[in-house]
Amino acid sequence: MALDKFIKKYYSEIVLLGILFLFFFQHLTDFVESIYLLNLIETDINESIAAILFLLAPIVLIAFKDDFPDKISVLLVEIMVVSRILYPFFDTQIKVILTGLGTGCFLIFLPAYLQKTASSKREKNALTLGIALAAGLILSILFRTLGSSIDLTLSFWFQWIGWILAAYSSIMALDLLRLEKENKISANPKNKINEGEKKTKSRLSVLCLGLTSVLILCYFAFSSPTVIARWSEGNIVAITTVLALVFTIFIAVAYLKPHFFNKLPPIVVLLWNGAFVLTLVLTIGLNQIPFALVSTYPYFPPETTVFNLGVLYAMLLLSPIILVDFTLLVQELFKKKPSIRNMGRSFSLSALFILVIILSAVFVPVWDYIPVIGPLFKDMIWFVFLISGIVLILPFLVVKKPFFTFPSSSLEDLALRIKKFSIILIIMLGTIVGGIILEIPFVQPPGKDGTLSILTYNIQQGASDGGSVNFEGQCAVIQNLNPDIIGLQESDTARIANGNTDFVRYISNTIGYYSYYGPKTVTNTFGIALLSKYPIHHARTFYMKCVGEQTATIWAQITVGTTTFNVFVTHLGNYENSSEGDTTQLVQQQNILTITEGKENVLLMGDFNFEPRTEQYNITVAQLYDAWEIVLATHPANAIVDSNLPGEREIPTERIDHIFVSSHLNSSLTSIHYTGGHESDHPALFATISTTSI
Repeated sequence: MALDKFIKKYYSEIVLLGILFLFFFQHLTDFVESIYLLNLIETDINESIAAILFLLAPIVLIAFKDDFPDKISVLLVEIMVVSRILYPFFDTQIKVILTGLGTGCFLIFLPAYLQKTASSKREKNALTLGIALAAGLILSILFRTLGSSIDLTLSFWFQWIGWILAAYSSIMALDLLRLEKENKISANPKNKINEGEKKTKSRLSVLCLGLTSVLILCYFAFSSPTVIARWSEGNIVAITTVLALVFTIFIAVAYLKPHFFNKLPPIVVLLWNGAFVLTLVLTIGLNQIPFALVSTYPYFPPETTVFNLGVLYAMLLLSPIILVDFTLLVQELFKKKPSIRNMGRSFSLSALFILVIILSAVFVPVWDYIPVIGPLFKDMIWFVFLISGIVLILPFLVVKKPFFTFPSSSLEDLALRIKKFSIILIIMLGTIVGGIILEIPFVQPPGKDGTLSILTYNIQQGASDGGSVNFEGQCAVIQNLNPDIIGLQESDTARIANGNTDFVRYISNTIGYYSYYGPKTVTNTFGIALLSKYPIHHARTFYMKCVGEQTATIWAQITVGTTTFNVFVTHLGNYENSSEGDTTQLVQQQNILTITEGKENVLLMGDFNFEPRTEQYNITVAQLYDAWEIVLATHPANAIVDSNLPGEREIPTERIDHIFVSSHLNSSLTSIHYTGGHESDHPALFATISTTSI
């Protein structure tokens, strides 16, 4: 009885569903990332890919002919919640199962919940779902912002926030037993299918596809603003602020003035959708590089234009249409009063669409590793978003004149709603203020006077040698070495394959470095980044000729005292077993050397994928000096290789991570160290230079 009173006092359907949407985005994000990491270890597709079948979970609804049991709905929520609490504590293989269960349970729960609530109060319920989705998005943005792109509630010290949300949703889910009985569809009793339902199965499928397209777009980008920032080199504070504001405005209108939507004619909704999809695809397309049209390498792309940024912010301002769409499509679905079996069929098709779109998005940056079909995905990330956008618009072309019919709120009801809405305002302000504070430049002081320390580190998309997410372990390596300048490789984590996180932003904000991300993620290159305790000037990215994997190099100037260094960070293609690839890799290194030639105080670092004594290596040391060889010859006791390092290579004879310096610096090198343990699949290479002798 006490529990019933507690639930009755604190129950909010919007809050419960908002938390479940948040958990769904968290589950799906970690699920896709875990599958990707398990395949990343072998750089090949393996049996773990079978876990994607969790995405097809809605097919189980077809087995229910008359009704979906209320108790199973509650059980699905409880499994989601328990999985959410447990998965941060397990390794990647167990995490795949837990997050797959959580994702699958939501994909069963949502259509079952929609079918149950298709009642005479459908307008109110549609608004509830739209507001809940917006609340889930705002919570995701808040936690991602405060965690420097990593969901704060999944970090060690702040998991208690997730536990509180999990406890609330776990208890309040029990009330679904009562609410769902109240929402039985009187017009569609057991063993009787709605008269017009057979004629509208195709329309129902289109509506469900539209709903899942909204969820896909939220997951791909809008639940984690750093993804959009890395597409475009846009300002992360501005992007986060705009999204937090426009989503909050949607909630304000939907919660406080719902009848406002009644004034939206179908043509306005359709044009709004078209403008949003167009600006979304252009935001990506304008920032891609048409490599097929590039004839001269090394290639320096033009800088981001005002027009490109204008398209970006237009897209952000138009983005609430996905919430309007979700609400309107739910309302239209309620009008169909579908049976649970038809919902199962329609959502199974939608789940298959989700699966195809996710695989397409994952395959785009790794197309060269996918046999047979891989080349079809090269530079096609814009097309993935275009398809999602078209499917989003499709229902409005099929459903006849969809429109809102929401009642206005009474004055008494409005006063209560305003009080509750204040919570959303606090979350929005916390997101904006937190984002501003975290992006205020905080840079730790340089190391010892007279010494410049340099680190090059391939972080394998933030994963350990065993394939587990390992931001904290790699961060510890960097903190312990405390370098002045860092070159990172495989740092392109701001994609769904890597959990929509941003290792560069995380390191920059957590430890305190200036940073330059390098290639935009839509160019689909190896991610490279430059971090420094000293200001970074004139940073730019240029691209080298390639056959398969597109490669790039960062070039920037860093001034230490009175000396300006030309710093280069690169990652060449991995073509060890291909004569054609080796030739291309040679050309790539030649491209780099055409830029470094004649420059003073050159620091060229990275994962070169070539060993000493290869032709690529020989042309490099003909112009520059290998830091390892110099220290080994001049200070042999300071040339150190740890015994506990990843990989099958024998270091230093088979090393592929190098630091090369120009003749002005070779006599200033004082130490070099291959270290880092198994925190990545590459060692960290750390060198020091005496600046007093330059």
